Amino acid sequence: MGNETISELELIDNLASGAVKRLKLVQGEDLKFCIYIQLSWKGGDLLLETQRKKPRVWSSLDRLAKHINSKYGSVPVVELYLWSKESNGKNRRC
Repeated sequence: MGNETISELELIDNLASGAVKRLKLVQGEDLKFCIYIQLSWKGGDLLLETQRKKPRVWSSLDRLAKHINSKYGSVPVVELYLWSKESNGKNRRC
């Protein structure tokens, strides 16, 4: 994945233009959640970051769902990846 990131404003613009294919909600080893975005015009996934260029994380799935509903409205496909000891190292990290 590298350093491929996207800001929240860019995500909102891409949602409005229909360029977002899917959101991937990923739980890290610290049990916090982050969002990876797949765009129709760009290969790979983009990590949602803050204005300070840090990964945007949520402490619970409930808070993340509320954020998505309040900020983004209707979104395309959403995939959920939960952390487990068996998948350690195989899932993306926040």
